[in-house]
Order: sequence, then C-alpha cells, then structure tokens
Amino acid sequence: MTIFSLIVSGHGEEWESLPFTSPYVRFGEYTDEALADTLDLDDPATLATLIEAPALLMYEVGADGPNVGVVRYGRVRNITRRGREVAFDFELDEEHGYLLRQDLLERWDELGISSFERYRTHWAVKKGELPPELIRKATPQLVQRTVQSVAEYYRRAVRRGDKREAQRCLQQIEEFPASVEKARTMVAPTLASRAVPELLAVTGLGEDADAKRDAVQAVLERNTGGTELPDDWAFSITWFLDEHGSPTEYRLVERYMEKCADRLRDLAQNPASIERVALILWKCARSRRIVGELRREIAMLMDLLVRTRNRDGFWKECLDSSPTPAVRTTALSTVVIQRLGDDRYHELLRANVQWLLGQVQAETGSLPRYADGTEPDLLATTFGLEALRRSDLAGELSHVLTRGDAWVVSAQTATGGWTGGTWDGDFVTATVLAYLARANDVLPQVDGFLLMARDFFRRGEDLRLEGGANNRRLSAIAVVHAVEMFLYGLFEKREDLGLSAYQDNGIETLGARKALGALQRALQRKGRLTENQRLPLRDQLSSLIGRRDGIIHRAHEISERELDTGIGHAREFIERQGDELLELNILE
Repeated sequence: MTIFSLIVSGHGEEWESLPFTSPYVRFGEYTDEALADTLDLDDPATLATLIEAPALLMYEVGADGPNVGVVRYGRVRNITRRGREVAFDFELDEEHGYLLRQDLLERWDELGISSFERYRTHWAVKKGELPPELIRKATPQLVQRTVQSVAEYYRRAVRRGDKREAQRCLQQIEEFPASVEKARTMVAPTLASRAVPELLAVTGLGEDADAKRDAVQAVLERNTGGTELPDDWAFSITWFLDEHGSPTEYRLVERYMEKCADRLRDLAQNPASIERVALILWKCARSRRIVGELRREIAMLMDLLVRTRNRDGFWKECLDSSPTPAVRTTALSTVVIQRLGDDRYHELLRANVQWLLGQVQAETGSLPRYADGTEPDLLATTFGLEALRRSDLAGELSHVLTRGDAWVVSAQTATGGWTGGTWDGDFVTATVLAYLARANDVLPQVDGFLLMARDFFRRGEDLRLEGGANNRRLSAIAVVHAVEMFLYGLFEKREDLGLSAYQDNGIETLGARKALGALQRALQRKGRLTENQRLPLRDQLSSLIGRRDGIIHRAHEISERELDTGIGHAREFIERQGDELLELNILE
C-alpha cells in the first residue's frame, strides 16, 4: 500500500531549524481509520514504513512566520519519542524540496486533506501517491517570499472564499515596503472582484489579444451586471472600449459617446466646480475619439477653464465658504491645458507652473490641496508633478521631481493602493500608477521640432474632422510635416545615430523622404535593422508624402479613406519610433 505523511505545525518557525517535533497524541489524526489501527510509533515496523514513505511538512493556515506559505517535501528520518513529543530529522528531496502550500491545498480533495486539518497541528498518514505533476512544481531551493507570491495567495483565498487566509495574506502584504511593484501586484486581486477600466489599462495589456478580450469582456459584464456604476462611467467605458475593444462594441460606444456629449454640455451650463470641469476634461484627454468627435463641447469647457483662471496663474475653490487658491485644481487644470491645448497657451502655462513651484514643500516635494497649506495632498502632488514634467522648466527641476515621486510612492496604503479623499480609491490608484509609469514618457512644452510635430499632427486630425476637400488636403500636408518634424527632433535627441536634419550646406533641411532613408541606414548601422530590412512603415509614409506632393504641385484631392489610412500610419510610426528610440510619446 502506498502512503505519505502530512505533518502540520501551528508554530510558524517549526520547520526552519532542527530539532523537528510533533505532539505524540496527535499522531494518526485525520488518518483513515483502518490504516490508523495498523500504526504504532513504538513498533519498529511502523517506523520503517514512515521512513520509506514520502512526507510533507506544512504550516497551519493562519500561522505567522517567514515561510508559512512553503511546504517541505522529502522523507522523515530518525524518529524517536521524547515524552509527549515525537522528534525526527527530515531529508529534503534534492530536486523538489520546496512546494507552495497553495498548490498543495488546491488539490486537498484529491489528497484526502480535510478542510479542518489545515488549521490543526498533527501528523496524518494518507493513502495514495502524491501526484507527479504537483511535485514537479516544487523547487530545489527555498523561494523567498515576495509581494507577488503573497498577493497570489491572497487572490486565490478570495476566490475560494477563505476569509481567514485572505486576511493573513493582507497582513503579510502590509509588511512589504511601499513600492510601485507592490501597487501593480495588488491590482490583480482588485480586478478579480470588479472590472475597473483604469486599472485594467495600467496592468499593461500590450498586444496580447486574449488579454485584451478578457479585459473588455469583464468591463462589459460589469456594465450590464445591474450594479451601481461609478460616476462618469460613460467616459471610462468609451475610452477603454475605443482603445481595446472591437467593432462588436461599436453601437455601445456610440451610445456612450452621446452620454459623454450630454455630460459635457450640462457641465458647461452648470459647472459644479472648476476642479470638476478639469477632471472631466482630463478624462476626455485620454481618448482620441472623445477629443476628436466632441471638440466643440470640449472647447466650451476649455474656454470656461481659461476664463476662470486668476491672472497670477491659479484657480480658486471654496474653502470654508471662502474662495481660496486651490493647488489641486490648478495642477489638474494645467495638465489639461498642456494635453488639450497648443502653443497659444504657452505663457499662461508658464505662469501656472511657476505658481505651482511656489507651493512645493521643500522637504518632501509634495504639494498641499490649497495654497499655503501644510498637509500634503496626494492628487495635488501627482497632477502637480505631471504639470512640472510637461513644462518648459522640466530640465531644471530633476531634484524637485525626484523628491516628489518618492513622496507619492511613500503615500501608498499598507495594502498597496492610494486614496484621495472623496475620489474613488480604484480611480486614484490607477491615476497614480499611470503617472508613475509614464513619468519619463511625456513631452516637455519646449519649443522645437518635437513640439512642432505634435501640434502639426493635432492640426491634421482637426482638419480631417472638419471635412471638405480642402481641409483633407491641408490635413495631409500637416500630417506629413508632423512626421518630418518628428524625424528632425529624433535626430537632435539621438546624437549617437550621427544624423542631422540639415543637408550638407547646413541651411536646407533634408525633407521627409530623405530623412526616412537616413534613419533606415542609421538603424541598419546600429544593428536595429538587418542590412536588407526596411524601416517599418517607410513605404506607407512615402505613399502619403507622394499624395502631399500631388496636392501641393497639382491640386490633387485625397479621399477620406486615403487620409484616414495615412494618418493612422503616421501615428503608428511616430508612437513606435518615439517609444523605441526616445522613450517618449509626443502625441499624448
């Protein structure tokens, strides 16, 4: 008969050092009755049987210790009785000595482990074999406990409805120091219970089609689940489905676009507060579709935002019924104008940023919610730091930004998220994580080729939406210039490529076609492209450049379809090369 031992201890460090012991009176508990009748620790035959059989050393669920989530796999040796205890040595399996307790307990029914014995110190002898596929999961070395592993235990416990285990895991998670890794790890358990579009986006769905589809399905199920949806759900679901959805969600997105438009028009007539206006505009700025199709509604709120600004560079909100310069509102509004505006707002933005700099608390790099306040405010700090990063002063503020980012991370809750007063906690966590993830991936508002590229591209998209043959022509011209300016800015930033925007005479620029060829040759020299490999999207962009030349020199037309395709290729090229060569998204 094949058997194995399961030896459980409630002392969280029992299996960390010799000698190992187990209560004598609890030997044989949770053992098949017929088998238990044949076992006697005073009988040499029983000892020989136990020594030959595999054994697992496990901690009780709920025990506290450094490795309570680990099960040892091997064989017992030198079993002796010492008064009320059984002492023994343990020989770890050389290749499979350490197993995750969670992996073992997920097969509890198959292994004959009752739900109660996982909370009981005892020595059970079980009939049967340990599944080979379970043992193959074990490792030869003790795996150090990480926030990821504990979070995974927590997620599984929640899924099983094991409240005691889930609480124990949360207590362990609280022991890990604040970090972005901790926050990102704890996003998964949150998403297991509710689909939050903003959190799903910061998990990094990438190009994994299955992951995207699963995320979209989770959002759709929440949308139709009959539960109360968050405020401004229309903006979240429109942005998320437009970014990650498929044509099957077209009708739903159209319906929510109408709700977004109604919300913007209502807000223009009845703005609850400037912070509220700025927040809705910030949510709009995430979505290319909302910005593109609701330009007029957004323009009304942008005008309201600019008109209510104090000339010294801040906005006011009521504090104890008294209008007070509001740091959070100013920071959020500044980011909105940076993302949705153009160079018309250059001087306005500089004044805003200088005012925000005056509110930075020197020791921590944090910002208060209201001017001259002393209590740091997470959201004011997060948006304020982003405003500084996007400003033309960013290059001189690395010391401020470094301190501020460190404070934001340190403001994390014990279980890995962030909170922001009355703002929804999931949304706040997603906002902070998104900022930290792209902290170095934003375009400072410094005049030059890259900023010209961004504004040319935006103008091209605006003209496309206005419609009409001439606007389509102007749109194509603007988008080609955006690609050209991007290439010149890339050449400036990446001196190692050995490229210049100018021809040999130092006066005339290369032009878009020659610049594409120069970049291709440089990437071939650097080994990023093979000798015969062409620059991705070069042919498609050359086609768009040809259409531009026909427009300028022969008054040719360009169809909506051709223009949409060309703009799509230009965006993909700028975003892809910006990410790979500059670690920068100039179109955000």
